[in-house]
Amino acid sequence: MERLHALAVRMKKGDRRAAGALYDELAPKVHGFVFARTGRREVAEDISQDVFLKLVEKIEMFDERKATFVVWFWRLTRNMLVDYFREKKEVQFSSFEGEDLDRLASYVAHGNVDAKLAHEKLQKFLKTLGEEEQHMFELRYIAELSYGEMAELLGKSEGALRVATMRVKEKIKKEFIYEV
Repeated sequence: MERLHALAVRMKKGDRRAAGALYDELAPKVHGFVFARTGRREVAEDISQDVFLKLVEKIEMFDERKATFVVWFWRLTRNMLVDYFREKKEVQFSSFEGEDLDRLASYVAHGNVDAKLAHEKLQKFLKTLGEEEQHMFELRYIAELSYGEMAELLGKSEGALRVATMRVKEKIKKEFIYEV
């Protein structure tokens, strides 16, 4: 994450290679995160592109004294999703695909759709979770944020997030993985 922060600082100073490196590193994670919230590949691609356009436009507003780049960037991404849903007046839902918890985030991020029945069952189950639980899971396993970054972003303690994330993980294991 320090690497991303350093790249952001260089990008802010006009370094185009740093901007490209940030894109290469973050684009798959952004796409996976947005797809998990929208369930639509085309929408995820559009919003992901818009996030990076907004990053270029707003990088001057990034203040490393107020937040780490990762937290600032994911706030930007989340705000763009909120704007999308507000504009479309659509209900948010999560969409995860995969056969086990360790591969879950990877499947979403890489767009694998080879476990349709498992996907449908998990999607249905995730709709029973609260939005906060879904969001924590996405930040941890799709966006791959550390607990510290999640704490800063969500305004909660790291310990509380570790416990809450573990509980969500256990619910998914209990409901999904052991029944497959």
